[in-house]
Amino acid sequence: MKPTVNPPPSEAMSHANYLAACLFALEPSLESLVTAAAKSGWKRDYVLLAIMALVLDDTDAAASPTQPLHS
Repeated sequence: MKPTVNPPPSEAMSHANYLAACLFALEPSLESLVTAAAKSGWKRDYVLLAIMALVLDDTDAAASPTQPLHS
């Protein structure tokens, strides 16, 4: 089952408010992912580190595209 994420607000927002709205929209899905991984036996700290590594890899991919881990 794919997580559902609320869309961004339709009204014009400052960058800070847009980021805050995005954080608010993503937090439940990320927490569910972390919880599911922990229930599967993964250590929470490693799950969070893995998410950070994926985010950093995505940031690097914007500058120089690489092969994804999964297709």
